[in-house]
Amino acid sequence: MAKKKSAGNTSQAASKASKVIVWVVLAIVLLVVALVLINSYSGSKDAQDISYSDQPFLGDENAPVKIIEFGDYKCIHCQEFEHNNFPVIDQELIETGKASFYFMNMPIINDDSKKAARFSEAVYQVLGDDGFWKFHEVLFAEDLNTSFTDDFLMDKLRSVVSAEEAEEVLQVYQDNGTDKAVSTDTKLADDLGVKGTPTIFVNGKLFEGQDMNDLIEMVDEETQEAN
Repeated sequence: MAKKKSAGNTSQAASKASKVIVWVVLAIVLLVVALVLINSYSGSKDAQDISYSDQPFLGDENAPVKIIEFGDYKCIHCQEFEHNNFPVIDQELIETGKASFYFMNMPIINDDSKKAARFSEAVYQVLGDDGFWKFHEVLFAEDLNTSFTDDFLMDKLRSVVSAEEAEEVLQVYQDNGTDKAVSTDTKLADDLGVKGTPTIFVNGKLFEGQDMNDLIEMVDEETQEAN
């Protein structure tokens, strides 16, 4: 005659089954997260053909390596990149002549992002690289909770250029004279499959490393290939 299962045994079996279900669900969730991370960049891993004309840059235009940052002036990670990583890029790669550095707008956070992108392009259009990078630096130094009103952007610009130059920039900005420049950047980002900011490309190849040592190593490899 078969023995009846005790209530205790039944409870233990149910508990084990519940734990198994929890682990299965957790494994599925982790798999989904991994797939999302893998597909966060949907473009090709090969070098892409990129036009660098009419883009603000630092360094030697004829340097063997070109680095692009797709960024958003309202992005906390872009701000961290500017403060923590860019100084290393400047010292180790730009100043040594290994690379030139380009910033391209990808305004994805909010309307202030788009406004800052248009305004910074107006600065570049009127004042060139020198004025652009001065403004770029002071804007990334700001508290990101600040509202990027037109008056705020003008105050930031006046802190690094003359009042007359700032008025010239404002005129271009108000005339929507930089819409095409911003659209060019965002279209390029879309074509490359960029999904977030900051995203870095080195000679048209997506940078997928973990830290600045990886970036320097990638630049060195590209330099060797160019020679």
